[in-house]
Amino acid sequence: MTTVMTPPHADAVVRSISPAAHVARALGRRVVQFAGAGATAAYDRRFYPQRFDEAIEVALPRMRAPQRAGAVARRGGDVARRGGDVSRREGDVSRRGEGGPRVPHVVQVIGSLGAGGAERQLASFIAASQRSGLVRHTVITCHPAVGAAGHYRRVLEDAGVEIRTAGARLGGRAAERIRGDRALRRRMFAIPLSLGHEPVEIAGEFLDLEPDVVHAWLDHTNIFAGAAALVTGAPEVILSLRSLAPTHFPAMLRDWMLPWYRVLAREDHVRLVANSEAGADDYARWIGIARDRIGVVRNGFDAEQFASPTPTAVERVRTELGAAGRPLVLGVFRVGDEKNPHHFVHVARRVLARRPDCVFAVAGDGPMLGDLRRFTEDLGGSLVALGRRDDIPALIAAADAMLLCSRVEGLPNVLVEAQALGCPVVATDAGGTRETMQPGTTGFLRKIGDIDGLTDDILRLLGDPPLRSKVSAEAQAFARGRFPLERMVRETHALYGVGDGGI
Repeated sequence: MTTVMTPPHADAVVRSISPAAHVARALGRRVVQFAGAGATAAYDRRFYPQRFDEAIEVALPRMRAPQRAGAVARRGGDVARRGGDVSRREGDVSRRGEGGPRVPHVVQVIGSLGAGGAERQLASFIAASQRSGLVRHTVITCHPAVGAAGHYRRVLEDAGVEIRTAGARLGGRAAERIRGDRALRRRMFAIPLSLGHEPVEIAGEFLDLEPDVVHAWLDHTNIFAGAAALVTGAPEVILSLRSLAPTHFPAMLRDWMLPWYRVLAREDHVRLVANSEAGADDYARWIGIARDRIGVVRNGFDAEQFASPTPTAVERVRTELGAAGRPLVLGVFRVGDEKNPHHFVHVARRVLARRPDCVFAVAGDGPMLGDLRRFTEDLGGSLVALGRRDDIPALIAAADAMLLCSRVEGLPNVLVEAQALGCPVVATDAGGTRETMQPGTTGFLRKIGDIDGLTDDILRLLGDPPLRSKVSAEAQAFARGRFPLERMVRETHALYGVGDGGI
């Protein structure tokens, strides 16, 4: 007879039906995660790398729960589904009942609501979807959505969306199910310790909420929510891929990501959806699955959130930056390695050597912000590192050009937003960047690292006002026509099985 050791974090969740035990778990879970799981994972990674794959394959049969009614066996990534059919079997989440169609309950899972591109898209989409009345959303965050981690909280609360922190409390329904279902407890115990405490805490939320659809965003959360969905029998799961594969982000990559993505991609009720063709191609290669297993729903431009600023707001920004009557080149990005901020500075220096009247500004926070400021001290007011800002639309509207020098991108929101507000863009051909623009018409595209080419394009835009006006008009028409938020909402609703997608 084989004895199965139960992970401490799983045991803690079962015991957390007691308030005192819940407090004890909150104090001790980080110790378990980092001292226990972290040390074990480091040892395995050094001496037994195959254990990650083996552990998942052994755990999977013990984790998998019977799916609740409403699941649809679905393979392929076609957003509109095979033949355009969005109807379902009996148990359909949009089936008609007393009083009309039943509104599906979708539980969204993400790390936080901080000021990131994925978080912005989640907030804009959910707010519009919730207001449509066709879907009811609840948002679960792995970290408390307060302070900087709650940047988009107000957008969701204004739309009437409930926001929960995974593991902050154990709902009565979840406690009752855990207490009364031995098979469920065993499935929760089977979650590999290497994943830490998040999957079990998210599973507790799923047990309490009983979602019709689980929709996760970003790599870590995709795996956590995917594992929790397997344990709790969630009928439908969508894993949202927001950039290129995590191999491009060494600081974010974890050993368990690839084997878990492969396991989840084999499940009929799990759908992988990227926000760019480039992202879908890259993930398919990395995971080792057919390209058509990953669908594509491109980002949407929220015209309400990014309403055109008033002339007064624009002038106020230009005055603040010392750019009144001077050309202004703007960068809006996370100041991290993947955005090549040092290339932005190199371009700025070369432009300033020929156009000393220019002002460059960078809006965004990140691990390299301090380095950026130190590296540009000699430029004085000609290059301003602003940090995180809440007035991005006004900054964009004030700029004469947008510059993005990234080495890795999914589908960069900022380029869509810049064009929608009539700001010409100059960018590198990274990831899905090409999909956000019409090179040569709405902006200019250069190879990654082509500093001379980026410099020439900026100088060309600044030195030719008629060209800039023409590019500005083309960019605005293109971005607003191709990336409306309503299109994103319709296509995502279709994934949920909501009629023709509504809206």
